[in-house]
Amino acid sequence: MPLAPEQAGYVLLKVLPLSAFADLLKFLGTLARPLLLMGATVVIIAAYGIAAVLLARLRPRWTVAALTALVALVATVVAIVALSPGDSALGILIEVVLLAGMVPLVDAVLTQLMSPIGANEDRRVLLRNLFYGAVGIALVGVGYANVRRFVTALATKEGNRADSEVTGVSDFYVVSKNLGGDPVVEPSSWRLNLPTGALTYDELLKLPSDELELTLECISNEVGGTLISNGIWKGPRVSDILALTAVPSDAVWMLTESADGYTESFALRDLTPDHRLVTHLNGAPLTPQHGFPARFIFPGHYGMKQAKWVTRIRFSATDQPGYWENNGWDERAIVKTMSRIDRPFDGAALAAGAVAMRGIAFAGARRISGVDVSWDGGHAWHAAELQSEFSAYAWRFWELTPTLPAGQYRVRVRARDGEGTLQPSTTAPTLPNGADGYHTITITVA
Repeated sequence: MPLAPEQAGYVLLKVLPLSAFADLLKFLGTLARPLLLMGATVVIIAAYGIAAVLLARLRPRWTVAALTALVALVATVVAIVALSPGDSALGILIEVVLLAGMVPLVDAVLTQLMSPIGANEDRRVLLRNLFYGAVGIALVGVGYANVRRFVTALATKEGNRADSEVTGVSDFYVVSKNLGGDPVVEPSSWRLNLPTGALTYDELLKLPSDELELTLECISNEVGGTLISNGIWKGPRVSDILALTAVPSDAVWMLTESADGYTESFALRDLTPDHRLVTHLNGAPLTPQHGFPARFIFPGHYGMKQAKWVTRIRFSATDQPGYWENNGWDERAIVKTMSRIDRPFDGAALAAGAVAMRGIAFAGARRISGVDVSWDGGHAWHAAELQSEFSAYAWRFWELTPTLPAGQYRVRVRARDGEGTLQPSTTAPTLPNGADGYHTITITVA
């Protein structure tokens, strides 16, 4: 059950217009998640301050019970609006009691603080110190948790420029909907629930599995962005897992649920032997940030389809859109063709002569057949040299070393997928189905 700051953040995301959310995400980047959580915390603290002032002024007309009931009602509404499939009625009840219980506590403290000085002086001082101490401890706790999440988000969300075929786990990009922190799942108690039974973690590890090299890209990756990484995944095929349960004859969709309440759907007709429920990344068990103990890998689709912390698979004759689809993102989330310049950097000052250029291109399951580079504003394009494919689902490296005289250049790149289709040149935002456009940088040669 998310705590109050998380719930307030979820409510904001639900009522915020999709275009405004996109602009906010683009502007804040890696700061969006921690700033939203910290902002919600400040709002809640301010709300209690206002409630305390009102209580002190209006107490002759308002009873403590009435204000407590009002806070409980508001807390209940917020909890229900922000409810996710992983929440429980008990969790909602506990938080409502905690929030509403602050009202009589504040009232008691204010009553003591405003009592006449005299016989009650010692008690006033004691209660005041206890109150300030409790508030201080609470603020330190909130501050510590949020700063830790803030630093973690800054350090791990975006990936790095591609200097090697495989992205290290610590450099692998991370995106999560969980404002207050991701779930930590114990392998001993974890179960993959199926319509006709369940698998333990040990049973999942015993299923036949092999490795698959695959590039993962976030649907919110901007043109030239770093929310893309390449890894070697290992786990059983989804088809082998489905063979262990009864799939209804009228089933059209596979529906998944995760430990954090995340939901996703996938058409059964689109499943291939390369769709996996993976347990390992780059030769080691998944880390909590990457979905331990198990996450889906669906080649050719953006990261929103690759659910983490998976706990349940079920089936349906009708589609039930997942978490991000219900928030306005594309249902199929097919990876678009993209390309990026990794060297030189934007704004680089270079010596005249041979200028080494390199980068990546990616088209999901469609592969890459060509990359072109222009340094004259797109009037002339020059074919880059492609390195050998790492796998059918991995990014592809390109490089080119033109000889450039002194001057300023606008360098841009474009790619063709395996079918020969050119990457769209028209700029499009990430919402609702991924960004379009040519990555462009400016360099100065002297």
